[in-house]
Amino acid sequence: MKLLCLHGSVQDHRVWQPFKESFNSPGAEVSLGCEDLYQSDHLGFEDWTWKFCEQVERDSFREKPFLLGYSLGGRLALHACLARPDLWSGVIIVSADPGLSSPEEKELQLRKDRQWAERFRSEPLEGLLDEWDDLPVFCGRPNAAPRNFNDWNPEKISGLFDVFSKGRQRDLLPELRKLKKPPLLFISGQRDEKYTQVGKELSEACPMVEHQIIPQSGHRVPWEKPEPFFEMVWEFMGSVLRNSP
Repeated sequence: MKLLCLHGSVQDHRVWQPFKESFNSPGAEVSLGCEDLYQSDHLGFEDWTWKFCEQVERDSFREKPFLLGYSLGGRLALHACLARPDLWSGVIIVSADPGLSSPEEKELQLRKDRQWAERFRSEPLEGLLDEWDDLPVFCGRPNAAPRNFNDWNPEKISGLFDVFSKGRQRDLLPELRKLKKPPLLFISGQRDEKYTQVGKELSEACPMVEHQIIPQSGHRVPWEKPEPFFEMVWEFMGSVLRNSP
């Protein structure tokens, strides 16, 4: 099996490295692919989605991989899932939502993301990361994900804030309601009230979405509770394969 992973904002593809040993352990034997969102310039959600799906189809040799995305990566994974539902065995979304519906919310979000983009372009990273980690969405919990900003490119980090802002994203919920395949697992942390509510609403509205909550964790579920996270993802993948025709 192959599992492709998409990282979040102010992260890079190396955040998934701690899971490689677990997924490559005897009995699991999953090939983990970690997509680097900074690898090339993107014009927007649709541009990224079609390029990514074409690359996956070209590299998969007719084997349907699983797709995992966290936060920003989760929103991108939803786009890829809806664009090419036939391409995936299953999709795992962590702490992400399908987008905003009102123009006013989108305008406000785009303004906020552009402010972050400018700050990451112009301010020292170390102090800025402390402020980023203090945002309410992280539930007052310290960053547990691998982070080495010494070789980060501030311009590329800044670019993702603007290009992939939720203010530029269409509301995916109407399309998700009609989704018939592939199966989709939404994971949230118990202490992350906002995204636990998102998961609850998605699972109620969308027949293909299953929502699971990991206790005693916040927004950065995979790195706060890596063992139950791995077990949940592994069980989902196994269940999908057992029930596939």
